[in-house]
Amino acid sequence: MLFSENWLRTWIDPQVDTEELAHRLTMAGLEVDAIEPAAPAFDNVVVGEVTSVRPHPDADKLRVTEVFDGETTWQVVCGAPNVREGLRAPLARVGATLPGGMKIKKAKLRGEPSHGMLCGADELGLASARDGLLELPDDAPIGRDLREWLDLDDAVIELGITPNRGDALSIAGLAQECSALFDATLNTPETQSPEATTDSTRAAAIEAMDACPVYLTQVIEDIPARGDTDMQIAERLRRAGVSTVEPIVDLLNYVMLETGQPMHAFDGDKLDGDIRVRWATTGETMVGLNEQELTLDDDCLVVADAAHPIALAGIIGSQPSGVGGSTGRIVLEAAHFTPEAVAGRARRFGLTTDAAFRFERGVDPSLPRAALDRAAQLITELLGGRAGPVVEASGGRELTAPASITLDMGWAERRLGLPVATERAADLLTRLGCEISTEGNVLTVVPPTRRFDLAIPEDLLEELARLIGYDTFRAPITRMTPEIGLPAATANTTSRIGELMADRGYFEAITYSFIDRDLDAVITPGSTPIELANPIASQMAVMRQSLWPGLLEAVAHNQKRQQPAIRLFETGHRFAGSTAAAARESGELAFVAAGHVAPEQWGQATRSVDFYDIKGDLEDLLEGLGLGPATRFQGSNHSALHPGQAAEVLIDGQPVGEIGALHPDTLKAFDLKGSVFAARLSLTGIGERPLPQSASLSKFPRIRRDLALVTPTRLAFSELSAAIRAAGGALLRDVEPFDRYVGEGVAEGHQSLAVKLVFQNDERTLTDDEITDTINHILEDLRQHDVELRG
Repeated sequence: MLFSENWLRTWIDPQVDTEELAHRLTMAGLEVDAIEPAAPAFDNVVVGEVTSVRPHPDADKLRVTEVFDGETTWQVVCGAPNVREGLRAPLARVGATLPGGMKIKKAKLRGEPSHGMLCGADELGLASARDGLLELPDDAPIGRDLREWLDLDDAVIELGITPNRGDALSIAGLAQECSALFDATLNTPETQSPEATTDSTRAAAIEAMDACPVYLTQVIEDIPARGDTDMQIAERLRRAGVSTVEPIVDLLNYVMLETGQPMHAFDGDKLDGDIRVRWATTGETMVGLNEQELTLDDDCLVVADAAHPIALAGIIGSQPSGVGGSTGRIVLEAAHFTPEAVAGRARRFGLTTDAAFRFERGVDPSLPRAALDRAAQLITELLGGRAGPVVEASGGRELTAPASITLDMGWAERRLGLPVATERAADLLTRLGCEISTEGNVLTVVPPTRRFDLAIPEDLLEELARLIGYDTFRAPITRMTPEIGLPAATANTTSRIGELMADRGYFEAITYSFIDRDLDAVITPGSTPIELANPIASQMAVMRQSLWPGLLEAVAHNQKRQQPAIRLFETGHRFAGSTAAAARESGELAFVAAGHVAPEQWGQATRSVDFYDIKGDLEDLLEGLGLGPATRFQGSNHSALHPGQAAEVLIDGQPVGEIGALHPDTLKAFDLKGSVFAARLSLTGIGERPLPQSASLSKFPRIRRDLALVTPTRLAFSELSAAIRAAGGALLRDVEPFDRYVGEGVAEGHQSLAVKLVFQNDERTLTDDEITDTINHILEDLRQHDVELRG
């Protein structure tokens, strides 16, 4: 929010300079983001009056003018189209310096002497919607220094207002805040409702009762034709970042900035019948003031006449019913729309309006009548016209009065760590607009209606801390006894997992938990994700059901930047369940690999990552986590993975994740090049490992036997190994494959697999007969798996 410091000081004038004002506001939670001058530096520019205008004898587009500066009349050559006799405009006299360092000197323009320069708004660094000279009011004091008269040595302060402080989005709200911060007295401008001099009214009815508790209208008619907006009001609007449009619209914007209540005006001659506040029907359309056609849904609150919507409530009016320069009869609107009825609708249509910004955060429900009176007063005083009586419609829903809060000051002091006198606390809260009653050391506080964020005693503690000043608190030195905790011996921590992944050459990534709906569907088709009610971008609309999408987008990002080898891993949370209420959150480890296995070198040929590379990384990880012996793999048909290159990971027979090459459709969806491999593991599934047990080394020799086995190709080695270990008993210490053959001499659908068996006993040397008997037992058991010894 932008505001003029001097405008604020007309309401309240704390005896501090700009820097101290900004510091105190920041320390009170209203962070000052910037302080800028109201206008760039210039000097020797005064209010001048054009006393005569004649054509330039040698230039069709130039005029020779006589300009009176309060003391002397000067000849000034001017090319502005709006220069005319009697006009009052800024005159930069000879010797003046304009923004950008331009100095005004005596000159001759096409043979005519020119003593100074008549200025437009742009030449003075002031925004204006009109080309040509800056036209000053007819009562502007001739010869007065323009900078002093327009108060251009003012400062424009920008505040970063948090969403819970909608009450601070106005000069009145800021003044109330400063009253408490500086113990200063408020000078609230006196508002008098104009006397009704016409019986003209416009009736209103509220049909959406929960969304609009109160709706006020007032007709002002016989408004004369008008020119520019009052200079002081236009300047205050400019410094607040609001462009001037048309005097009536500008005055309503001024009242909004002053009071915090958004308002609207309809052209009374363009309305068809009475006004209704209702919900739109699906498919109903409205053309906004920005000429954008809006197709409404049934959750859009509208203000309508008998024929069609005339405003999207609390957001934007319609173009057909809008006020123009020739409008002579208007219907003023002041209403309270609940935040729930407005929130999200403006963003849905790509709109950003000051009214929506305020209603979404909550506007004081007691403001509409006061703001309507203030707007009607300004319009009738500055523009003219006759005001009718105020018509009030009620939505049938009583405005809930703020609940009282009990604040025990003894409790408050213990929580704050700072002594605060009960009288001091009561004074500070009273200056915020609270109603206070005191009984001993206990305050009963009723917050003002504009402070929706004050509901519990802790909220009042925050207010006292803010107003006293966070920088006055001193942290006490306390004694603490640190407790050093160690993870359980069986715990596999995320830090341990990260170290093992880093050892394998993987870099840790951190990706968003919010992802694109379409990309989520590629990885987890058929599963409904949790949708965000108010996503920050369309590509971040749902909660991730897997860590793969974020990592795969990171792979694509790196591939587009010519990275030859990509290894990324992430530990984080995934979210299952179709609604927030049914959400289930679980930890996951995911990692991806693409590109070259190793950097290009002379010692070995360059090759790309394949399935067995990432499977080896996964096996090394699980071995390092103490889960290697319990791990096995079985074929998987995960839709995001390539058929035949996908496996499910099981630990102790329980599925804990998947591994495989990405399906071509998945590669296309993520715009990936070449083969990409991915794996994921549930952190719960790998979070615990068996407690390591120490054992002495056997003093007796290990004996190796090799077997050539003919096995079905569909039989995974993990199953074969498990069967061999089960049959081998305690004597069998190791089983490893070392050769594979498919071809002539081996039946179709089978393979010849050479397996190394290692036997050992801890108490004696094994005999050949014992080993032979064990091997025969193994071969006998393998026959039930269709495994035979190769002849």
